[in-house]
Amino acid sequence: MLKKRELKTLEEVSILKQSLKSCQSGCNESSKSNTETRERRIVPQGQESQVAFHAHLSNNVQNLGIHQAIHFDKVLLNEGNGYSVHAGEFVAPVSGLYVFAWTILSGDRTCMKYDVVKNSVVLAYYISDAADHDDWAVSSGTAVTRMNSGDRVWIRVSDMLFCSHIVYGAGFGTSSFAGYLLH
Repeated sequence: MLKKRELKTLEEVSILKQSLKSCQSGCNESSKSNTETRERRIVPQGQESQVAFHAHLSNNVQNLGIHQAIHFDKVLLNEGNGYSVHAGEFVAPVSGLYVFAWTILSGDRTCMKYDVVKNSVVLAYYISDAADHDDWAVSSGTAVTRMNSGDRVWIRVSDMLFCSHIVYGAGFGTSSFAGYLLH
């Protein structure tokens, strides 16, 4: 009876060894595929990949000068600590592909011309224009850009032509600025 058990155990060990050998020869290919899949994920794994911010204005901002940054003072999220309320800008803590989104409000008979800037280069130019009517105007946009660690993005007043440059943060909505690391 003991011999039968030993033989059965030996057979099981032999089967397991064969399975292990076939797995080892195929596992390398499988692990390559898994690594490639991991690298193509939208959000990379790891603590350093958790980069996102969302801030908005808590009050209307007036008397902005040409090329003055808009300081979105109410921070709702700042994973990775990339957004600075004091500077009004986002500084990339890690290199990668980033997505930025914003909404700028203008009130009755006002308008706001503004730039979305990366390292002193204008990525986008927008206007939120209610200058000739009694109604609020809203402009929103999205930008996708590759950033190196330390690169900066902010929203600033563009030029003063024909606009009062009051940014609304209270009333029928609020102006906001958000971004996150895509990959």
